[in-house]
Amino acid sequence: MFGRMGRDASSLLGVEITPPFIRLVRLCRRRGRYQLQGWALEPLPKSAMHNGWIAEPEQVGAVLREAVVRCTGQGQRGAVALPGGLLIEKILSLPGDLEDRLIDERLSRDVGEFVPFALEDAAIEFQSIGPSPGNPLHQLVVVAVCHLALLDALQASAECAGLFICAVEPDAHALRRAVQAGGVQEAMLLQLEAGALVIHEFAAEPVAPRREVLLYECQGIVQEVVTAVDNYLLSSPGRALPGQVLLAGGGAHDQSFAAQLEQRLGIEVRHVDPFQSLIPAPGLDKLPSMEQAKYLAVACGLAMREGGRCLN
Repeated sequence: MFGRMGRDASSLLGVEITPPFIRLVRLCRRRGRYQLQGWALEPLPKSAMHNGWIAEPEQVGAVLREAVVRCTGQGQRGAVALPGGLLIEKILSLPGDLEDRLIDERLSRDVGEFVPFALEDAAIEFQSIGPSPGNPLHQLVVVAVCHLALLDALQASAECAGLFICAVEPDAHALRRAVQAGGVQEAMLLQLEAGALVIHEFAAEPVAPRREVLLYECQGIVQEVVTAVDNYLLSSPGRALPGQVLLAGGGAHDQSFAAQLEQRLGIEVRHVDPFQSLIPAPGLDKLPSMEQAKYLAVACGLAMREGGRCLN
């Protein structure tokens, strides 16, 4: 489950399961451009989720089934985002002559050094990304690890919905893919959901810097976000200021919120619009509104997957 399952198709559902909605986007690629075939935002019962993931697979599966029905198009193959706080990503240097089978065997032993649960409960995925800059005889390997129970709950929900999950990947990878498809290559990305802020950076490295901050809104949401960003930038002396800040997620609020952040930070701030470079498929009347689009960036990035494993 953790990685690619089966062959890739021309039409894929991107699925993000994050309260208060299940978020779905279906895309297909035609003549080098993505066409939007459909999308859905289906409310999630609070009781269905716990600590950011699926607690009641049957409840989530029922909602997911409704969302799939609302999302137009044929086929029921999906790629699902796993919240970054629920997995561990590392870049390791391994001998360059190791084949995938041997890398798999070695990682099954080595990840115990940084995984806080039993190895028999770990789902491990990896991708070789080329020679190590400091040692040409070694290769760099991106490793992602999560608890098998997370994937078991996802699989149970998908079965209830009649959905085949062909890939699972960290939400940050999908979010970066959606933003970069719109032409943005360098920015600080603020992913806001209910009660939490995740700060992402675009970087050449496959595992980009990420920090999650809980938001209590006791000082007002703008002040808390400004403080979190300031603390993040100050945590690494000499860090260059980003050229712009992008807002995504269901807690990203409206244009006045972006304007207030821009005034306080002194940096251009705007909302992510993953659909600005897409065209509606025949029969689809219009693209999502900006209010809808702020929820759908991760799902859109998932639907843009083309081949490969979960860390491509």
